[in-house]
Amino acid sequence: MDVEYAPLASLTLDGRGSYGIAAPAVERSDALFTYLRITDINDDGTLNVLGLKSVDDENASKYILKKNDIVFARTGASTGRNYFYDGSDGTLVFAGFLIKFSIDPNKVNPKYIKYYCMSDAYKGWVHSHTTGSTRGNINAKTFGEMIVPILPRVQQDGIVEILSCLDEKIRNNSMINDNLAA
Repeated sequence: MDVEYAPLASLTLDGRGSYGIAAPAVERSDALFTYLRITDINDDGTLNVLGLKSVDDENASKYILKKNDIVFARTGASTGRNYFYDGSDGTLVFAGFLIKFSIDPNKVNPKYIKYYCMSDAYKGWVHSHTTGSTRGNINAKTFGEMIVPILPRVQQDGIVEILSCLDEKIRNNSMINDNLAA
């Protein structure tokens, strides 16, 4: 198996990570953008739709996630928790304690990065790079330097196809369970 290694930042559209907007959350409103905060990201990388808030800031539109963006929690007990945006969760503005990387689909299958960031190897990397004695954190530069194993594209696509099918099955089963519980 041919494996190459590349820093995360080199797999992005702009070569860097960027911090989200520093604005307070407000009550959810259809007239405002939905605000993606660390607490809105489940440990499995899915969106926690319970308790979503909005953001009311004139600069909010500058922080809207685009397809193939991945955001990472940069501080606290959830350092390293991440969410991959594929557009299916509606328009989201990412908060200041998140760091966004826009994955370039010409360099790597973006969902391959999503799945890598769910792996034990990734979790080990986060554990070894978290700094701070009382409240751990990882900054954008360090996330950007994270080395990602890059398989040939056909293998990336195969991994993504299999894991996406499993994700869909889990999502469907969760919806069935939610309906049965209601």
